Amino acid sequence: MKKIKKTIKNKLLNSDRGTLLFYKIRTIREWLALTFIDDYTYVTKEFKKRYGREIDLKNPQTISEKLQWLKLFYRNNNMPICSDKYEIRNFLKKYGYDHLLNEVITVLESDKEIDQLDIDSLPDKFVVKATHGSSWNLICTDKSELDWKLWKKTFKKWLTLNLYVFGREWNYKELKPKILIEKFIDHQPLIDYKFMCFNGEPKYLQINSEDENEKYVDFYDINWQKLEIYKKTFPPTSYELEKPENFSEMKKIATDLSEEFPFVRVDFYNFKGRIIIGELTFFPGGGMSPYYPETDKYESLFGSYLELPEPNHNLELYSKIQNS
Repeated sequence: MKKIKKTIKNKLLNSDRGTLLFYKIRTIREWLALTFIDDYTYVTKEFKKRYGREIDLKNPQTISEKLQWLKLFYRNNNMPICSDKYEIRNFLKKYGYDHLLNEVITVLESDKEIDQLDIDSLPDKFVVKATHGSSWNLICTDKSELDWKLWKKTFKKWLTLNLYVFGREWNYKELKPKILIEKFIDHQPLIDYKFMCFNGEPKYLQINSEDENEKYVDFYDINWQKLEIYKKTFPPTSYELEKPENFSEMKKIATDLSEEFPFVRVDFYNFKGRIIIGELTFFPGGGMSPYYPETDKYESLFGSYLELPEPNHNLELYSKIQNS
């Protein structure tokens, strides 16, 4: 069933009209999920579906268990700000890193502003993102080839969606939906360096790359030693990736930005010696994305680096679980 759903999704997202239909269907699915499933039920059932066992929230040990614990029992006011692809600028200013974000062309906050968007005034290449979502993007390499009537409808549909629903990542729940149009980064290959930070310390990296139109995902430790693990979505490369010359600068930025969070992944692009901050992600893959082939080993290893804070949310449920 999962493969069938993925095939249908990929086919829909392969066309402008199909993309619009996909997000229309998601609107209905969101309503159903919010109406009938609370956060605790969603987290526990989804965990069992992904890992084939009950989650241990009383004494969590693995990285996935601890990330679900954080969803249910921890709140930090800066997490929603950092999750918003536009408002994150306000957080980065505190560290003097706001200049490392990509150039903004415009921001749209309503259906009216989307209708009034003048496509002719935009460059031929640009990127469109929903500031409150994940992978709700349009990478435009030639604006003359797209059906803008359909895409404007899709942008409007994005404004109605809430990423919180599927995954229960609370940091997205109250974000004000916006459409962000940014400058196209015209560089190939564009490698994405994702620093996994535990209690303010970068320990590992996920590196997303592309070679001859094939996408790859690799994992390295902070000393640039490749790990023999992978995700099911994309294979690892068969070769060693080159370490950027300004790697230490990226590491310092990741350390600074992660200092107040139990766990966060800090993402960068890095090309021609230029560093661009992509985003901060608190629950990669919803915090339920197994590593292969040694799932238990690396789930436990990554989990051992994450020291959970004192709970400050949902304390009644927390006490109930502790006393069970």
